[in-house]
Amino acid sequence: MPYKFITDEQLRLYMTDRKTHGQRTAAARAGFSERTARRFDVDATLPSQRNIKRGRTVSDPLEDIWDKDILPILDKDNSVKPITLLRHIQSLYPLRFPDDRVKRTLERRVRGWRALNGPEKDIIFRQTPEPGYMGQSDFTDAADLSITIAGDPLVHRLYHFVGTSPLC
Repeated sequence: MPYKFITDEQLRLYMTDRKTHGQRTAAARAGFSERTARRFDVDATLPSQRNIKRGRTVSDPLEDIWDKDILPILDKDNSVKPITLLRHIQSLYPLRFPDDRVKRTLERRVRGWRALNGPEKDIIFRQTPEPGYMGQSDFTDAADLSITIAGDPLVHRLYHFVGTSPLC
């Protein structure tokens, strides 16, 4: 299966089966591809003992111009688009950036910069009312209405209750 790490147990099974079966059969029985089996035939180190180097495979093309050319622009206006920055550095360095190959790298760098240094984002917690679960109520003092009963003023309050609905 693609993107599934090979376990030590799978490799041991492959190496045991390899003594009596062909590469394709042993790999199938261990649960990985023939291409992976060829890699293990060259280096039979267990996966748990391998030092996997992760990181950049190519040097950063924006490393020496990021601080002096791009950051001042982002500091002045943090809403500038990466494509605008790309066109700017292409005008400054036409021989170094003749095409748009660094566009994706620039987009990643700008997105990372904005996450750390950009403007604060509004945080909104949406609330969805459930009918019968929540309601709104209100009291109104009706003394100012001057209602009388048999000539005596009626001092009272009105109570109003509304059940919320999803349409609110």
